[in-house]
Amino acid sequence: TGYKTRTRQCNNPSPSCGGNGCTGSLKDTGSCDDECCKITHGGLSNWSSWGSCQCNHNLGTGYKTRTRQCSNPSPSCGGNGCTGSLKDTGSCDDECCKITHGGLSNWSSWGSCQCNHNLGTGYKTRTRQCNNPSP
Repeated sequence: TGYKTRTRQCNNPSPSCGGNGCTGSLKDTGSCDDECCKITHGGLSNWSSWGSCQCNHNLGTGYKTRTRQCSNPSPSCGGNGCTGSLKDTGSCDDECCKITHGGLSNWSSWGSCQCNHNLGTGYKTRTRQCNNPSP
């Protein structure tokens, strides 16, 4: 808090020839809290919550950010601003799956011939899996 004062003199005109002196106070005091009396240096707020993970799925990496403000308190009356970063970045690779496209395995061996004796035809099969690698 602060205060300001002002003074005056009894000289407009000065009492003379037995005239009375001035009435009222010669000193006046008032508040000046609305003016800069106290230098306030800035302080950092708490960090915000982490933002969502920004993923690079081709690499399987990611990052997330959080912020804070110079508002605890804000600098005023010529006080210093905050020191320290207002933005923080962290890894979130564990949240970012690398995209893996599936690949086919080798063919299995041919199976036994399945014959249709009435038609005189037959067929045999073999298979492969989508697991080299799995998607």
